[in-house]
Amino acid sequence: MTVPPRLLQQCLAEALEDAPAMLGRCLDAAVIGLQEAEKQCLELAQRDRIAKAWWRIRQEKEGWVTDYPQRLREAFAVPTDAPASSRTALLTESAYLSLVEDDTVTESIESARLLQSLLPPLEQELKVLDALMSSLQGLATVQADMNPLRPAVFVRALRDMMSLDEPDSQLRALWLRHCGKALGHELKGLYARLTLVLQRANVQEAGYRVRLMADAPGAAARSAAGAARAARGPGPAATEWNPSGQAPLEHRGDSTGEAHWGGFVPDMPQLARLQTPVDNQYLHNFLEKGGQRYEQTLAPEYYEQVSEELAAIEAFAAIPTLDETMVVRRSEQYKALPAVDRPARSVDIGTQLSQKTWGDFAAAHERARVLMQLKQKAERVAQAMGLDVVRKLVNQVAQDPLLLAPVREAVVALEPSLLRLAMANPRFFSEDAHPARRLVECVAQRSFKYNDEFASEFAEFFQPVQQAFNALNELETDDPQAFSIALDELLQEWESQDRQDVAAQDNNLQAIRHAEARQTLADQVAWDLSQRPDVDHAPGFILDFLYGPWSLVIASAQLNAPQGQLDPGGYRKVVSNLLWSTKKEVTLRLPAQLLEMVPGMLGTLHAGLESLGKTREETKPFFDALMRLHQPVLGLRRARARADASASNPVPLETSSMSMELDETLPATPEQRKPRKAAQPWLGREELEAAGFEDTLPTDFSELSDHSPASEASPVQPGSEPAAPGEEDIPFDAITLLAGLREGDWVDLYSHREWLRAQLIWASNRGTLFMFVSRGGRPHSMTKRSCERLIANRLLRPVDGQSVVRKAIEAIAADQPRVDEAVAA
Repeated sequence: MTVPPRLLQQCLAEALEDAPAMLGRCLDAAVIGLQEAEKQCLELAQRDRIAKAWWRIRQEKEGWVTDYPQRLREAFAVPTDAPASSRTALLTESAYLSLVEDDTVTESIESARLLQSLLPPLEQELKVLDALMSSLQGLATVQADMNPLRPAVFVRALRDMMSLDEPDSQLRALWLRHCGKALGHELKGLYARLTLVLQRANVQEAGYRVRLMADAPGAAARSAAGAARAARGPGPAATEWNPSGQAPLEHRGDSTGEAHWGGFVPDMPQLARLQTPVDNQYLHNFLEKGGQRYEQTLAPEYYEQVSEELAAIEAFAAIPTLDETMVVRRSEQYKALPAVDRPARSVDIGTQLSQKTWGDFAAAHERARVLMQLKQKAERVAQAMGLDVVRKLVNQVAQDPLLLAPVREAVVALEPSLLRLAMANPRFFSEDAHPARRLVECVAQRSFKYNDEFASEFAEFFQPVQQAFNALNELETDDPQAFSIALDELLQEWESQDRQDVAAQDNNLQAIRHAEARQTLADQVAWDLSQRPDVDHAPGFILDFLYGPWSLVIASAQLNAPQGQLDPGGYRKVVSNLLWSTKKEVTLRLPAQLLEMVPGMLGTLHAGLESLGKTREETKPFFDALMRLHQPVLGLRRARARADASASNPVPLETSSMSMELDETLPATPEQRKPRKAAQPWLGREELEAAGFEDTLPTDFSELSDHSPASEASPVQPGSEPAAPGEEDIPFDAITLLAGLREGDWVDLYSHREWLRAQLIWASNRGTLFMFVSRGGRPHSMTKRSCERLIANRLLRPVDGQSVVRKAIEAIAADQPRVDEAVAA
């Protein structure tokens, strides 16, 4: 077929047309990523560097968006009238960036990292475009480095453009690092659109060269398999087996078939691969929707491909695996770091696991052998696709950085058992209630209780999981009932372990919920008291007492009293006496009545305050002030006694004693007359201890922040915290994170110089108090302000504990650009 040169130019022109918008979106994503990194960075110098990086992007964005197409145009400069051989020669000049050999790329670590991060997500689109571009240039076989639109060209143009405007290599490295994900997404969409253009123009894909590992054991077996394949004619090449689960670059070579997945069934050889080239969108569509089209039988070429894949696996099996000590050393290399600062250990379906822990299925090739043997037994397309779906989901869960590495390794080790289930029910992962899906999810959710894989508590959790998973692998069954039994046994064991913690947790919750109910009722009591007519002109400290502690006394008595009792303890009645005793103009005229009433009134007040757990020392300031308020009457009585003894004239009311008027006699201010609802429930000392404030508060304001000597200070009572910076001093992100926490969410909490995994089990109705529980049912309660400070200082870190399986399914759906969108384009 004669291909018009304009078709190549059309593809390059479309790339140039899209370049400004593509780069603009990449730069916007980089700014967002850098700003997030700045918030999380604790080291001041690095934080300033990151801030400068995103600020400079905003400065240069407009110029870069304008210049980038010209940079690409220079790389795409191929004469339209040049013959195919000339175009090929021009494409190999230094103006193009070789994927692995260009010195400029290898000199730049960040450029290399960016390329490495771009290639795996682009694998499916790039391999098809490589084949089409090679054919377009008159090449008989695919030569990926001759594709003028390969990712390396875009990276090189971007890096060179940035280097002209910024001499600081560290800033340029930050820019490239945070552009990577967005650039990959943009290129995927571009490649999908260009592929459709070329396929509609009837451009045929160039063939792929099959590279055999002649020096590897078993190469002869695979060569024989390749010869058999050659005998039956051209077709998709068998990939070399790669335990990592990612197809090597040399074998990017099969078209995905139809552009729209609605009626698509993959080619039979594709379904037979170990590393399936089937688009993730097709797998997701099969998992979520299914359909009769997947019930067709598998063709002979499918089984031929399976045989070749099995031969490759058998050859790889002869290669020695890692020594057990090396596996252990790899798992413990970050053991010395704090649990929350350890990087997530890399785990995927190609990872070699511990032989001691997982037996035969520790080896990646043993798990791969089970997959291909089951593919050999498959009869329907649905079974083959179901096996691929299981492997994809297992790989997604294995790479979830929020799960501890041993948990992810356990899911990888369980892959053979999950694969067997797919033979009987290919779409079982789409069923929320399926025992196997529930087992994986429940183990993952339970593991969020732990943040340290080397802790003894985690070992106690993990050993039964390991035993259950190994037992399932030994059963070699496709009956989901076995998974149901394994899950039930684990749930029973967890329930038994939690029984004592739950009892202690219920006691703690009961105490703090009682305090919240008491505070709610006390606020209502305070409002009722404020409506009494005799509160007018009462001293301010009296109203503070009535609206505060005494409202709590009345509320507590009502909550604890038998139903129907109107005024338990007589605490409401004593309010009338207390207010009457503050009226100076009355008590001075009726001193005898006051003196008769005071002893009983004081006894009731003391009894009520003691019912809250308040000591005489704590209440002494109030009673001292009350005595000073009554001092004029007491002074009048003494004066009259002296007058009677000396037969002197009666002392008038306005005597010198009245000149001793104290501040306590002043009327309440307008602010004091109006009761205000408490910001958070008041808690007594025993309630503080039960709720975990005694444990938490000494570290909330000092030890958790700077380990200062102030950490030895006594606990601060909720509702009477020391003066602190206002809301504007708390970062908005910290406020938002706290507002997003819900009961049941997990956090990492730094308390008493160790990192604990804790769960939020209660928040007050007003969102001002929070109770967390860590291992052993240990409570940690703190105020909203304390939580926000800890989050701002990264000493309380929320853990995303959403559904692990659902997240893996969504990741598969999001991994590829939507094909129907590409068709519309």
